[in-house]
Amino acid sequence: MGAANEHPGGSSEPEITALTHDAVEHFRAGRPSEAMATIERGLTLNPDHFGLLNNKGLCAMRLGDSAAAEAAYRRALAIQPNFPEGWNNLGNLLAATQRPGDAEAAYRSAIAIRPDYSNARFNLARVLIFQRRWPESEGILLDLIRHTSSPHGACAALAAARIGQGKYEEAEDACRRALSFHPDNVDALCNLGLAVAKLHRPDEAFAAYAKVLETHPDNPNALLNRANLLLECRRIEEAEADYAHALRVGGDSASLRFGLGNLRWHQARLAEAESHFREAIRLDPGFPMAWNNLGGVLHAMQRHADAEHAFRRELARDGRNRDARWNLALMLLALGRYEAGWQAYEVRLGPGDIAGNSKVFLVETSAISTAHAMPDLWRGDDLGGKRVLAWSEGGFGDEIQFVRYLPLLRSKGVRHLTLACKPETKALFEHQGFADQVICKEDWQSRMADEFDGWCPLMSLPLRFGTRLDSIPASLPYLKANPELVARWKPRLGAPGLRVGLVWGGNPRHENDPARSLPGLATLAPLWSVPDIRFVSLQKGEGENEALDSLPDRPLLHLGTDIADFADTAAIVGQLDLVISVDTSSAHLAAASGTATWVLLPKTGTDWRWLLDREDSPWYPGVARLFRQDSAGDWEGVVSRLVAALQEWRQDRSR
Repeated sequence: MGAANEHPGGSSEPEITALTHDAVEHFRAGRPSEAMATIERGLTLNPDHFGLLNNKGLCAMRLGDSAAAEAAYRRALAIQPNFPEGWNNLGNLLAATQRPGDAEAAYRSAIAIRPDYSNARFNLARVLIFQRRWPESEGILLDLIRHTSSPHGACAALAAARIGQGKYEEAEDACRRALSFHPDNVDALCNLGLAVAKLHRPDEAFAAYAKVLETHPDNPNALLNRANLLLECRRIEEAEADYAHALRVGGDSASLRFGLGNLRWHQARLAEAESHFREAIRLDPGFPMAWNNLGGVLHAMQRHADAEHAFRRELARDGRNRDARWNLALMLLALGRYEAGWQAYEVRLGPGDIAGNSKVFLVETSAISTAHAMPDLWRGDDLGGKRVLAWSEGGFGDEIQFVRYLPLLRSKGVRHLTLACKPETKALFEHQGFADQVICKEDWQSRMADEFDGWCPLMSLPLRFGTRLDSIPASLPYLKANPELVARWKPRLGAPGLRVGLVWGGNPRHENDPARSLPGLATLAPLWSVPDIRFVSLQKGEGENEALDSLPDRPLLHLGTDIADFADTAAIVGQLDLVISVDTSSAHLAAASGTATWVLLPKTGTDWRWLLDREDSPWYPGVARLFRQDSAGDWEGVVSRLVAALQEWRQDRSR
């Protein structure tokens, strides 16, 4: 607030000058109400006094009366339109009241009057960031940095522009330059946290947020950023506390609603999640990923038409959004709409990273990083006499489920077929004879591309072969065990009798593992009540040691620790009568081997391949039986049905 550039007056001018001085003193002393009263006395003397009107706008902003502030600024600018500071002040008001387009116009008016007006140029860059016009803002900020001796503010804003473009390493550099000038710059610390979190260094991100919150415990940006990271790290209670704190001190915003939506989604409070995502869209219709995540929640609520509409709205907002196309693909596949689903599923092969809260398997790109690293992608053309590489992708279960397509690929007249897979499945697949050669993906080198005429990701083969629900290549078994390994494991399994394999947990790094895995082996304890069954633990990795304790009432043989790879698992599974497993690779291996397989499925995040509401699977007909949760987290109900089914199964096998 100042008295410069006042409108010329008459005999009242000395009194107005004095009142202006008093208003400034009140304002600086933190007494905006007294300042406003003083300004109003001055305006009774001269209603068109430019300086008083401009100061009234500043004072009204401080008092939270945005309508009065805008009216004062616009009246002042009508009197003196060539005052750049007035346009800048108006721009600040319009930006604060969520009118970025109008704010941009005001800042550009200020810059048109004074091209070197660095404050207005900085504010313009910030409002462009708000509009997600990242390259434009980056250009302005780089120019400001070049022409200022203290560029910490511009560097911090530049980091935000780079984060928006996914340029996280460059964003980190900008933050660190800002902090070299001003080690406590709040914006730089908040943006540093965002950048290093995206670079998979969460501890550094938490440290950056903590530094802000030590001195500014109510900073809403740091609280919100930390809440999002805590949620990503599955520290749910801490995340919820930070979201609540951010709401108290920062008020409502699309970003906060989006975070709360993700929190409630994670907690399976789907109706609340839907409400938060819809409110985020209302507050900011262009908010990235809001329609996408709303679609995910609606899909989880089995409101599939609404979910499809939401995914397509996100794609209308940003046609390059691979997350939305991926999630649309998963929903279409879950609905059995394979023709459109497989086509959308190809989005996983696109270049670059996926931003936001994605739920994505990507083809590993370490060996596919440049155009010359691989041969031509096969898209259905003639393969007669050609050398072809089939590249596995996703998890072990994906490899096992889709390796069934290799005989179809060979039937296209392929002269030499090579399969690249994970080391853990190499011995299993070598024994099947599906491919002339099986290699580990880790052994791939770019020069090897010359050895092939074409390549295809394993999970693109359903598209290439036009797979529909009624044309799945589902002849079972399509995997067989190595007889030498069968003989090696046979003594370990003991005397003949009913044998049931158990797997109660998947890879803990899987994003839906908290929902799909059982809390522990104890969840299956009711099974021990079914007589005349010997249970075999196939559990590997997380949770396998739970089977080591020998309990008198638990007829469980632990083999998991000694299983080296999936060839071993296949040799064991082939000697079992039944496998009971959560949704993990062991379920696919057992079913593909023709062993009766009961799959335990969560209510939330159920994988697309099990379709909806079915108790069987067209991928494993006559072999797989599905036990679904009735409500999220209700494994007790699933196990109760499992016990009844197991008793009936035992009686049938005893007849």
